[in-house]
Amino acid sequence: MIACVWDYYGTDSFGTAEHFEKHLKEFIQIRNVLNCTTGVQKNGTTQSFVWCVGNKDSLNLVITYLKPKHFIPKENFIEFGIKV
Repeated sequence: MIACVWDYYGTDSFGTAEHFEKHLKEFIQIRNVLNCTTGVQKNGTTQSFVWCVGNKDSLNLVITYLKPKHFIPKENFIEFGIKV
């Protein structure tokens, strides 16, 4: 399992991340991406991120089309507050 991550910065980072997660979920549904979970994490007042967790094969379309900024391996999920 891996997490694909998109970072957002600024005073409205959390709102932006929530908005992106909405579109991420739509993409997952339309493209029939199986066995993945999404979430939004807030780090302080000016940083938030959206994550999508699954196995690398199931996330292939997400990675190809939505270009995550970072990847987090399963052993680091807790450190980043990712709960699956």
